[in-house]
Amino acid sequence: MSIDTLTLKVYGMTCEGCETSVHNALNGLAGVQDVEVNRPLQQAVVTYDDELLDKIEIINAVEGAGFSTT
Repeated sequence: MSIDTLTLKVYGMTCEGCETSVHNALNGLAGVQDVEVNRPLQQAVVTYDDELLDKIEIINAVEGAGFSTT
């Protein structure tokens, strides 16, 4: 197991429900250890096992939930 942390800018979060959507999308991924979503800072910090999950999958989960990372 190799633990890594990724901090992503997440654009489009306008309410607590948005934060929850991003959190649930990321927390549902296999290999995620911890998720912290901060709407005022427009970011998500994900701690994950990089042997089970890669950065592209994390980005895809956020974008799949309807938010932008770029």
